[in-house]
Formats: sequence, structure tokens, C-alpha cells
Amino acid sequence: MLYMAATLPVIIIIRHFQKKLKLLNLKATVHISDNKATRENQLLFMNIMKRLSDPILILDNLNHIIMANKSAHELLGNDILKQEISIFIRNSNLTETLKKVYKTGNPEDCELKFGTPVTKHYLSRIHLFNLDNDNAENSKKYLFLTLYDVSTIKNTDKMRVDFVANASHELRTPLSSILGFVETLQGPARDDTEAHERFLKIMYDEASRMSRLIEDLLSLSRIERDEHIPPTGSVNLVPLIKNVINVLEPQAKDKDITISFFHNALKEITGDYDQLTQVVQNLIENAVKYGNEKTEIKITCDESIMPPPLNTKEVTITIVNEGPGIPAKHLPRLMERFYRVDSARSRSLGGTGLGLAIVKHIIQRHRGRIFFESKINATTKVTVSIPL
Repeated sequence: MLYMAATLPVIIIIRHFQKKLKLLNLKATVHISDNKATRENQLLFMNIMKRLSDPILILDNLNHIIMANKSAHELLGNDILKQEISIFIRNSNLTETLKKVYKTGNPEDCELKFGTPVTKHYLSRIHLFNLDNDNAENSKKYLFLTLYDVSTIKNTDKMRVDFVANASHELRTPLSSILGFVETLQGPARDDTEAHERFLKIMYDEASRMSRLIEDLLSLSRIERDEHIPPTGSVNLVPLIKNVINVLEPQAKDKDITISFFHNALKEITGDYDQLTQVVQNLIENAVKYGNEKTEIKITCDESIMPPPLNTKEVTITIVNEGPGIPAKHLPRLMERFYRVDSARSRSLGGTGLGLAIVKHIIQRHRGRIFFESKINATTKVTVSIPL
């Protein structure tokens, strides 16, 4: 009994310490688990940063780049770390914005342009942060800088402004002409019958030009609206092209131009009949308008294989005419709205400057391709390819 009484306190003490050790082990396990979860979260965050498509940079208080993701390296180079950012982005607006963020601590946006050989527009968002959440003046401060490529948005805005300006100009010119002739007919030429006939003919031509321009603007708007919707109809291009040739035959005969058409038996393609008719008619009509007299327009339509890696079948239409040709510097811009190689000649032939822009958007809706080749004072060739 005496032995049992002596050993009982020892057993109680041992059990007490066993409970304490078990509790400590549990806390240690939780702490280790928390550390592991923290490391996993940090690794996940770093992987996300690396894979973001927008360039991300972290700068120290000397504007040296201390961290950069993959996109930033691709944009600025592989040797950007520990270098001052101004070495790679020379932009006074960015420099001033960095100073402002350091001074105020408030996030700022900054627009800048840089890049070679093609200059691009970027929006930079800059945030200031302290590593230890310490707001003391002597604490280490860092800048978190993100670059967003807004070139497409800027170019679209510029195109919209240019489009409004060009459309206004194209409408204002014939309208001013009509108003001028109306004033003349109401004044000095009030009783001049011969002038009446001449001026009314000019006014009719100018009004017709305005009507064609408005119709083309509406047509372009409709095509752009539906461009993302793939066509669902079936079209046989051979009879379509033959119908267009028949329509334009009288216009070609006026210039003593012959139109030849070579083709093989073709499968039907998925497309919009009316829009494809508009494409073919516009291109052949241009070949007639700008072709030399007493020449031949050669049209071919055949199946071909798209270049690698696609290697799928497509239908290719080529139209070749003989004429003054198009200088190489104009070829990349031919399908821009209101772009003309020879403005005076285009207007005199009834062109609105929107025909090829309409053609481009129709072909894009059909997931096709179009390109031009030209030799001065020789031939101009346009090739349209549409997937089968």
C-alpha cells in the first residue's frame, strides 16, 4: 500500500506531461501544415505571375528591376534584372509617374509608346507597397508595375476618328457642289436655259455620288455587324461568276475589253450568295475600270490546298487585268476605308473608296484570304481564297 501511494503522484505527473507533449505535437503538426500551405500558395502565386500574358515588373526605390515575369522578359529582353527601367523604356511620362507614386503612395496610370521596329501603345498601372506593411519613411518601398498593350484600342479609335472625318469630307464635297450650283441657278443663271441643262446634269451626278456613298456606308455597317456570324448557305461559284461577267460585259465592251473565264468542276462552298456576288462584281468591275482599252481580263476558279500547317482544301479565284498597275507602297493599304491610289481618277469613275473595304470584311466573314500583286504598266492580279 505504501509503494502504491508513493508511485501514484509519479504516474499522474507522467500522464500530465504526456498530454502536454501530445498537445505540443498537435500544434507543431498544424504549424508545419500551415507552413506547407503557405509555401504552396506562394508557389501558386509565382506560377500565376509567370504565366500572365501582361508584362509585370517589380522595381526597388532606385527604379531597378528586381523581378519580372516571362512576358516582361519577352518584351524587354532577358538581361533586364538589376537594371534601371529607363534603359529599356525611355519615356519621360513614365519617369514622372514613378516619381509621383513614390511621393504620394497612390496608384497611378500612365500611357506610353515604345518599341522597335513597330511602336506600340501601352497603359501602365503602378502601385507602391512596403514589404513589411511598415509605413515608416525608412522602410523599403517597391513599385509594382503592369503593362497592358492597348495598341488595338488606340488604332481602333484612330480608325473611327479617321472614318468620321473621311465620311464627312466625302459627303461635304458633293453637297457643297450642289449648293453652289443651286445658288448659281437662283442668281446669275436664272434665265440661262443652256446653263440649266449643264448644271442640272452635274447636280444629278453629285447627288448620285452621295447616294452611292451612303449605300456603301450602310452596306459596310451591315457586313461588319454580321462578320462574326459564319454564313450557312451553299454557293456554286462557277455560275455566280458567269452571271457577274454577263452583267459587266456591256461595260467591258465600251473599252473593247474581253473577259475570259477558265474553271474546273467545283464543289459548292459554304457562303452567302449575295455577299460573294458583291465581292466578285466589285473586283471584276475594278479590273474593267482601271484596265487598259483593248486588253483581256483573265479569270480563273479552281481548287487548291491551303499552305501548312492547315493543308485543307480551298477554292481560289484569280482576276488578272492589264493596266497602269499599282505601286508597291499602296498595296498594303488598298482595303482601308476611303484609301485611293488615285483619288481624282477614282471619283471620276464613280468610286466611293469603300468597295475594297466591303470586300475585305465579306471575305473575313467567310474565313477567306485576299491579296494583290501588281507590276507597273503591266498587270494587276487579285487572288481570293475561300475554304471548302
